[in-house]
Amino acid sequence: MIIIDRYDPRADKEVLKEIFKEFISSKSYFFSHWEKFEEELNRRSLDLQYRNSMVVAKEDGKILGFGTYTLFRDYLGNDRVLIHQVLTRKEDSYKKGIEEQIIRELQLYIKRSLKIDKVYFICPDSDGATRSLFLKLGVKKSPNIWYENEL
Repeated sequence: MIIIDRYDPRADKEVLKEIFKEFISSKSYFFSHWEKFEEELNRRSLDLQYRNSMVVAKEDGKILGFGTYTLFRDYLGNDRVLIHQVLTRKEDSYKKGIEEQIIRELQLYIKRSLKIDKVYFICPDSDGATRSLFLKLGVKKSPNIWYENEL
């Protein structure tokens, strides 16, 4: 059974490093280095607003995926939330619904705790698997560059 839990930097960082490296090489829309990602994890771990924004999916104690969001205010003064691409290994995420469970958990937290009713996603049109997941979750392509979902 897969459970969603908060990220623990002391216990989860080394496993997340392995997932990150495979994810960057095979699934990520953007390129990054572990050092930059680790710096961001450390910053978020110390920030109360972001500490709860990082979740992991675990099965029998093994981390299978990682998800987070970023809260920002646009130039018009609107608060917006971007749910980032979920980090998984290919072999762990296949037909387990890890990405779906992480996104649902993040959306629930955003709605209840941040009191924000709309989230955004970035997804290239070429990513059929993520677009299929979005369809399942009710996420629609917006007229802008974002994918968005009314919560």
